[in-house]
Amino acid sequence: MTDLNKPSDGDNKPEKNPAAADDAAHKSKMDELFGDLDDEGDTPEDTIESLRAERDELLQKLADMSTRIARSQADNLKLMQANAEGKKIIARLEGKAEEDKKFAAEKFIKDILPVVDTMELGLKSIEQKHRDEDPKFDKLAKGVELTLSQLTAVFNRYGVKQINPEGEEFDANKHEAITAQEKEGVDPETVIHVAQKGYEINGRVIRPAKVVVTPPG
Repeated sequence: MTDLNKPSDGDNKPEKNPAAADDAAHKSKMDELFGDLDDEGDTPEDTIESLRAERDELLQKLADMSTRIARSQADNLKLMQANAEGKKIIARLEGKAEEDKKFAAEKFIKDILPVVDTMELGLKSIEQKHRDEDPKFDKLAKGVELTLSQLTAVFNRYGVKQINPEGEEFDANKHEAITAQEKEGVDPETVIHVAQKGYEINGRVIRPAKVVVTPPG
């Protein structure tokens, strides 16, 4: 006969602790989620040294980068200076080329001037009465006059002008005094005769006029 007051075998099992079970489950979950963040065997000292090493590496990279930037800025400055100097050289060369072109005809004009002088002297030697008496003289004189007129047109095209200062004040920059001579009623240092005309090209004298002047006062 079964004793109803006797506990059954199932009643003898130890009761489970719900709080302990929850703690175990929570720990398992945390290990699953964050367990890979924990470096097994790393001490706080190891972690600090690692951070210091990373910091030093970053500082070195920053220093290297600063050096490269400074070097690049210096190179850029040199390049800018070289570029500026190059522009100055180009400007000087262009200016010189323009100046050379402006006065390129100077040597050629100088070579022609003796011919012009000879033609002018020859034309003066043909007196008007001879031209009137002999058509040959008149034809020759007209031919010389035409040639001189054509040469003058060429001179004008290249900026060449005569210096023929008779009656003007003596200018040592454009005139060469070959002698001084008194002349009544004329101011001192005045050109009273032009022995040889001078020439200038674009304002620069290529041959001064040879003149006779009155003496200084």
